[in-house]
Amino acid sequence: MAPRFPSLFVSFLVLLGFLLIVTPSAVRAQLTISGDGAVVQESIGRSVTLTCTYSLTNTYTLREIRWFSLVDGDRESVLVYYPGQSVYTYGLYRNRASLVNTDAAAQVASLRLSNLQFSDNGTYECGVGATPSGSGAHQEASAEIELVALVAPNDPVIGDDYDSATRNLTLTCTAYTGNPAAYLTWNRDGSPISADRADNITSWRGYLDAQSTISVTASHGRSSTFDCVAQHPAFTSARRASATLGSPSVSYVSISPNPTPEDPLLELDDVILTCMTQEGIVPQPTYEWRHDGGSLPTSTQAYRNELKIFSAQVEDSGVYTCTASNSFGSDSGVATILIAEATWLGPGVVAGAAVGCFIGGLVVGGAAVFLLLRFRTARNDGGQREVSNNANRQHENVVRPRVASQRPGSGSDEYEVPMETVHTPPQPPQATGDYQELTPAIYQSLQKH
Repeated sequence: MAPRFPSLFVSFLVLLGFLLIVTPSAVRAQLTISGDGAVVQESIGRSVTLTCTYSLTNTYTLREIRWFSLVDGDRESVLVYYPGQSVYTYGLYRNRASLVNTDAAAQVASLRLSNLQFSDNGTYECGVGATPSGSGAHQEASAEIELVALVAPNDPVIGDDYDSATRNLTLTCTAYTGNPAAYLTWNRDGSPISADRADNITSWRGYLDAQSTISVTASHGRSSTFDCVAQHPAFTSARRASATLGSPSVSYVSISPNPTPEDPLLELDDVILTCMTQEGIVPQPTYEWRHDGGSLPTSTQAYRNELKIFSAQVEDSGVYTCTASNSFGSDSGVATILIAEATWLGPGVVAGAAVGCFIGGLVVGGAAVFLLLRFRTARNDGGQREVSNNANRQHENVVRPRVASQRPGSGSDEYEVPMETVHTPPQPPQATGDYQELTPAIYQSLQKH
């Protein structure tokens, strides 16, 4: 019987290799994310959750959870958590970022962001660190999640460019300031048509402007309607813009403010006339305004389909005609306005204003004279008080002479006041009910006389 040692040795090597492969993965901290490389979308201003879960074997415990924002290859800290401690957030994420669950038993590292900002848009990294209970190496795992901060773009608008020589009409549909860019499609008379060109243009603030262009050959005998349809994740329904190829039609000319018999247009009113045509007509019509079949008053200003009359006068009354025209035809509309004389500007009001100004001038002039007299009186009183105070100070500040002497052996000079006989001046009369007390300056003056 042949020895079985070689086969047993081979089996041992196979088992050992299997253990070497399986054992490291069994102790490694396993981090799983719902949807590998998940993309999460949410509208700005709302709260969003970036789901990140992990699993650990019984021999490992959670050491830390970290979240980073990946910007141009750099990792900017968003949040860090150590078990048993508070969650710490960084920079612009302060008071907005938090963990969904800090219980290690739940093995959840999901990040919640409140009040989502456009600047939050980008890629985030979830990192988990684990520590072995006994011997072994520390384990770390991470995953990346894409966050799209949805910004609803403006409703689409259509611009046109028409070449009358070639009859080529170019229509450009634009949906401004979205994130991501809106998805634009075209219909002609209800049927889809392909765009000739589509672009997403990044604006200076980082938003995306979606543009789509088509070119058609216009026919004078055929009117067509073109629809641009904009779709976006932030829209609850698609938004549309329409352009109709054909001749303009003027429905009416509006007047603002709208005059009524009780509230007519008055002198000095600002009046606006608007030539109302069907919306979205292409080529874009031009507008011409006339007053009573002739030129416009000098106080008017025309811009596109509007005519403004500034500080209207009675002579601005009359019939105003608006003519809208393009390469396919023209149409006109009229409006009649009547500017009434403003009665509140009659002679009585003007005379009353003049009388009021005259009385006001008298009041102001009288007040000025009164203040001038008060100022002069106060200045004279102040001068008299100053003369009296100077006299009193001269009487009190009498300097007595001092004589220098030197004590023997002292080596220093001392000043002594010589003993003089002090003559007490006669006292002024005491004040009685019939006399007023005299100041020292007045009393000295009386003694001289």
